[in-house]
Amino acid sequence: MDFNYDLPESHIAKHPPARREDARLLHVDAGGYWTDRGITDLPELLPGASALWVNETKVLHARLMAVKPTGGVLELLLLEPRDVPVEQGLTAQETVVWNAMVGGAKKWKSGPLEVPGSGVGLVVEREGDALRFTWEGEEDFGAVLDRLGRIPLPPYMRRDAEDNDAERYQTVFARLPGSVAAPTAGLHLTDGLLGALYDRAIHCERVTLHVGVGTFKPLTGDVASHTMHGERCIVERGALARLAEGAEVTAVGTTTLRTLESLYWIACRWKSEGIAPDQPLQQWVYREVGEPFAGHPEAMAWLLEAIGTADQVEFVTNLMIVPGYRVRSAHRLLTNFHMPNSTLLCIVEAMIGARWREAYAHAVKNGYRFLSYGDACLLERCD
Repeated sequence: MDFNYDLPESHIAKHPPARREDARLLHVDAGGYWTDRGITDLPELLPGASALWVNETKVLHARLMAVKPTGGVLELLLLEPRDVPVEQGLTAQETVVWNAMVGGAKKWKSGPLEVPGSGVGLVVEREGDALRFTWEGEEDFGAVLDRLGRIPLPPYMRRDAEDNDAERYQTVFARLPGSVAAPTAGLHLTDGLLGALYDRAIHCERVTLHVGVGTFKPLTGDVASHTMHGERCIVERGALARLAEGAEVTAVGTTTLRTLESLYWIACRWKSEGIAPDQPLQQWVYREVGEPFAGHPEAMAWLLEAIGTADQVEFVTNLMIVPGYRVRSAHRLLTNFHMPNSTLLCIVEAMIGARWREAYAHAVKNGYRFLSYGDACLLERCD
C-alpha cells in the first residue's frame, strides 16, 4: 500500500505563521467533499455540546550542545529517561541516565563531555547505550534542561531553533513535559478560539501522549512490516468519566486519537483477558482481542470502574492504526498535513479513506503550508 505523494519543498512551512489563528483549514466532510476554510471557522464547523480532545504534553528542550575533551562539539538529542518515567527523570537532583541520540558519536572516542556555561558543572558520560548526566547543586534536571537545552525542531525544517520557537512549538495548553516533538495540530489553538468553542458548549478535554522520535520514522515497505514505536500515555480519572458520557469527539491531532483508541483496546483486553494497562499495548492488538463493549463510552465507563480509586491510568501504546481500521472514539480529526510515507497518513486514511490523496493534491495545488508549522485539515469520519 503506497503512502507517497509529491510534496514540493516550497510547501514545507519552515516558520510559524504570524499568529496561531492565521492557519488555513481544509474541511473534508463525511461525504468526501472539501471546502477551504480557516482555523477560526472551527466553532461553526463543530456541533454544539461536543468535546474537543487535545494532547497536553509539553516539548522538552531536548537538544544539548556538549564539548569533548579534545574541544570538538557534539549535539545530543535526549529521548527519554532510562528505566524510569519522564517525570522522575526530570526531577532528579544528582544523577540521571537518559536514552539519547548523539550527533557525530563515532568521533567521541573517550572521556566525559562538558556542557559549556551550565553553571552547575554538567558532565555527560556514556553508560552503555545511554548517557549519564551529573551536576552540582540542588537544581533538578528538568530546570537544567530548560535553561541549557533547545527546542528539537523536526529535521525537515533544516534550521536551528530560534527564540520564538520556544513558545510557538508548544501548544497553549502544554502542561506535562515529556515529548521530543510537538502535537502539532494543537499549535493552531488559542485561548480566544477555545473561548469561542466554549461559548457553543464545546469543551476542551485533555489526555497526554509523550511524542517520541519514532513519529518521524517513515514507512519503508508494506504497512504490515512496519514496527511502531511505543509512546507513554497518561489519562486522568476525570477524563475517563467525561469520555464515558458519550459526547461527540473531535480529536486534535493523531497523538490524541491514538490515545483515545488505545484506551478502548486497553479496556477490551483487560476485560477479556485480564491484562492490565501496565503491559504495553502491542501494535496489532485489535486483531487479537475481542470487543465486549457496545462502543467507546461503555468501554470508558468499565475502565473507570476497573481502575478503582486510582487518579489516572498510565500505559505505553504501540498501537498502529492502518487503512481498514474502524475508528471507535472520534467523529472528527483535526490534524496537520503529514509527510509522504508517514505512519500518520495511515491514520488519515483510516478516518476518510483513499480520498485523502485528492484532498492533499488540492492542498498542494492551492498553496497550503505543510507539516508542523503548516496549515490544518478537519476530517470527518467516513464509516
